[in-house]
Amino acid sequence: MKNSIRALGHAIERRRHPHRFIQTDKTPWDEIHRDGIMAVRHYSLPPMESIPVGDERVAVRREKHRVPLLLVPALGIHCWTYDIMPNRSMVRYLMARGYDVYLIDWGQPSQANRNLDLDTYVNRWLPDAVQAVRKRSECDRVNLVGYCMGGLLCLMYLGAHPRAPVTALSTIASPVNFHKSGPFGALFSLAAIPAMQVHDWFQLRLKPLDSKLFHIPANLLSFGFKMTNPPGVVQSYVELLRNLGDRDYLTEYMTMGQWFNDMVDYPGAVVREVIEKMILANSLANGRINIGGRAVEFAAIRQDLLAFAGRTDRIVSIRAAREVLSVVGSREKHFEVAPGGHAGVFAGSKAPEHCWRLIADWMAERSA
Repeated sequence: MKNSIRALGHAIERRRHPHRFIQTDKTPWDEIHRDGIMAVRHYSLPPMESIPVGDERVAVRREKHRVPLLLVPALGIHCWTYDIMPNRSMVRYLMARGYDVYLIDWGQPSQANRNLDLDTYVNRWLPDAVQAVRKRSECDRVNLVGYCMGGLLCLMYLGAHPRAPVTALSTIASPVNFHKSGPFGALFSLAAIPAMQVHDWFQLRLKPLDSKLFHIPANLLSFGFKMTNPPGVVQSYVELLRNLGDRDYLTEYMTMGQWFNDMVDYPGAVVREVIEKMILANSLANGRINIGGRAVEFAAIRQDLLAFAGRTDRIVSIRAAREVLSVVGSREKHFEVAPGGHAGVFAGSKAPEHCWRLIADWMAERSA
């Protein structure tokens, strides 16, 4: 009876006051750079001996690494996925491990920003963000961590700017070969054959088409991600009903759910380029792509690379992510498969012990 009363109270409270349960973006930060909707954050960790990570605690390292770490989020989601909740925050974990942490905020594009293209992200915003971090940290080198499309943006940036002041890069669930990404990849591969034939015969391009036709609003993007695993959505609601009386469970459920319930628009010009250059032409798998008139050569990338894939990722398969090893020119390059799906490998309950720990350990010798 007591549990039923608590569950009823929580059900009413989560409808009337959802902010009491949603714990995203709680780590202190300062904005050090802004260009339009894009900004760069610098995080600070309040004085403490240790931080909570899941049900455990991680000691805060007193000695700091010299080379700063710039985190690059995917498009279509908020940057606070790196700081999803206080005890599931990659930002806090990396600071506890001694890193000076910065984060790019891609902002919240609207229809007014539908003409934002890859050139803006790769050749303007990423170089400016790196420069802002170098200036603030007073260090001439930077290390990068990119999630999903954020990882691809980092690869394109390094391939287009061979002299970029970057020592190392870690990518998480970044699909270099779109045609090898599970059922979706097989569909893309089949569609690419007639599409590229038509392109060759008639010289048809998507570029002349209005970006408005390709702009994906946040609610449609959210629905699409959820539909990649309909049984999982149903199962999550069943688990919610079973645990509605547990406030800690409800807090974690609503906070993690905010990831896909509160997405942001995907700029139409970027979507158009992704369809034409990555899904149909599969250019990244060939190691070459043209961005804003600038040639991007993955073979020119010399930075050390650590790439991850999620063992149960339904969006980016292991094969699609592993392909990066065959196209980059890095001498030191490693690939890891970690537990979790597309979100879980990056911010799930097992991410700190696997993905985060490996990144922190690997980056340490490249941050001296």
